[in-house]
Amino acid sequence: MSTGRVRALAPADARERLVTARTTLVRALVGDRLGLVVFLGTVLALGLTWRVGVFINDNYTLANALVALADGTVVVDDAVYGSLDAPGMTVHEGRPYGRNYGQVAVALPLLWALGATTALADFGLVFASAWSLLLLAFAVQVGRLTGRESACATAGAVLALAAFATGAVLAEPLPERLVPLAALQLGSVLATALLAATVYRLLARIHDRRVGVAAAVGATLATPVAFWATIPKRHVTVTALLVGIVYVFYRSRTDEHDTEALLSPTGFRALAYALVGLYTWVHAGEAFAVFLALALVDLPTAPANDRRTLAVVGAAFAASLLPFFLTNVAISGDPLRPPRMLSEFGAPSGGGAFGGSGASGTEGGGGSLGDSPGRSGGSAPLLPEPVRTLLATAAERLALIFGPFVAGAKAVVSDPESLYRTVVRAGYDGYIGRHDNDQAINLSMLESAPLLAGAVALIATGGHRARAALGRSDGPTLGVRLRRSARTLRSSQIGATDALVAAVAVLFTLIYIPRLPLFAQVTVRYLLPVYVLAVYALARQSWARRVLAERGRAVVWSYLGGVLLGAQLIFVVVTVGSFGRGGAFQLHAVVGLAVGAAFACSGVGSALDERFDPATAVTGGLAAALGTNLTALSALVYFRYGPHVLPAVDWLADLLASA
Repeated sequence: MSTGRVRALAPADARERLVTARTTLVRALVGDRLGLVVFLGTVLALGLTWRVGVFINDNYTLANALVALADGTVVVDDAVYGSLDAPGMTVHEGRPYGRNYGQVAVALPLLWALGATTALADFGLVFASAWSLLLLAFAVQVGRLTGRESACATAGAVLALAAFATGAVLAEPLPERLVPLAALQLGSVLATALLAATVYRLLARIHDRRVGVAAAVGATLATPVAFWATIPKRHVTVTALLVGIVYVFYRSRTDEHDTEALLSPTGFRALAYALVGLYTWVHAGEAFAVFLALALVDLPTAPANDRRTLAVVGAAFAASLLPFFLTNVAISGDPLRPPRMLSEFGAPSGGGAFGGSGASGTEGGGGSLGDSPGRSGGSAPLLPEPVRTLLATAAERLALIFGPFVAGAKAVVSDPESLYRTVVRAGYDGYIGRHDNDQAINLSMLESAPLLAGAVALIATGGHRARAALGRSDGPTLGVRLRRSARTLRSSQIGATDALVAAVAVLFTLIYIPRLPLFAQVTVRYLLPVYVLAVYALARQSWARRVLAERGRAVVWSYLGGVLLGAQLIFVVVTVGSFGRGGAFQLHAVVGLAVGAAFACSGVGSALDERFDPATAVTGGLAAALGTNLTALSALVYFRYGPHVLPAVDWLADLLASA
């Protein structure tokens, strides 16, 4: 073959390899073309609500930690944003450190990318330009899915050009000091888009693509996930990791001979534990709860637990923990002591493993392990000093780790009102509101996401079916039915996945319920993963899938009407009534509970009789719309803490503020 012939083939081979790499990347991250549409659509939707600024004081800590990390150190010597007294800042041996370093590390390459981009273009136009390009890409992908590529591409090009032109006319310069904050927010937005795509992939595999898309929209836009998506706290990031763990756990139960899978079942199983390790880098306490749930469900239901399989899983888990260990060593010198177990900056003692108060380290006030009872402190110990120290440290760490689960179980039993105020009706604390500039804003889970009321129907109908099964006298005994259920759980990848979701939801609730409700957290952000798991539980119900399949148009139109008209109606009521921020949120609470109750009742009806399906379709669409309205109005009306990344949205927010 001639040299010219080789040179002619080289570019073609390079293009082919590039296409293959791009296809593999898309498959790995979003699954298929529809998953890519879900990803792009989520980013576009979040771009409409994105403000660049500090929403909560905790953001100062992460932003300062990112600036320090970009300078090559984990020590936060200077407060570029706010002060070093910001919540979440820790101290060890007199040197201040941040927290959530896994989240901060993800934002570091985004900071470099934004820095390079802003060196070439005005910062005020960067996001408007990127949003316009994503709009065009979204239209092209929709066209390829629907077979109308030319029409959709043309419409997308026109809309993208109009969006860019509008942004160019209305754009104002943004301070360069906002770039690190924008990088943190961009990381959170991308995590939300991956969350939506993963929810789609999971439910599409379990059921079908229609259910997958509906669950993705419900999990992101109908819950506070969208509200927190542009606020650089850990909650959305860890929720995305958790959904990824559930998805790869489900894939780990697939057929060994699945030629389309990028990994073997053992590879997916190892990846589940690896994601737990990365979760630990963000928040070790929550990650342990996820690890415990995963191990409790995985080991009994795994297809194989031979030495080779467990060695692969263990190696992946150990490797994924290295960033966590190395970060801890760099800060405290102890690989098992994350920043959250250090002292708060300016406080006398450190936090516990789950971020609560409590002494850190290995010093305690009690006697040493190994001391003989009844003897004085000067008596010789039964165990050598190194062993006693090791056992004392282990006992203290175990108490820190398992204590929150025990405390949560006790709180549920001894203080059910807290659980009620967290899940159903939070109310308004007027005392805090009067002394905190009307900032006592806290919506319960159902108030902030009425769509979750469908889970009430799940509990009611599930209990009805369980009582009917247990009440049968002509069937197998209870013991036989339980053994059959255990065998089914072991052989069913869907059943095992359901069990994992339930275990994580319970453990998450237990570790946080003792400190809830808080009256200045807007929504129950600590339980944000539980919102998404509840949407998964809703999508798993046969009556919900039937309503979506047979009454899908009613669901969509109810949702669109609830967003486009309902948001305007709420805005008018808030404006005419001169509601403060607290009053506006209580309006959302009351309306959300009313619509949620209607959806729960109709959902129970649909589970028992198909004639309730039309009402369920309407109430379900409206319940989802109210969750979206809360995010939209919060971004446009209720909170003003920085410029929007889209100049047109900033102009609209200014217009609404003057109304």
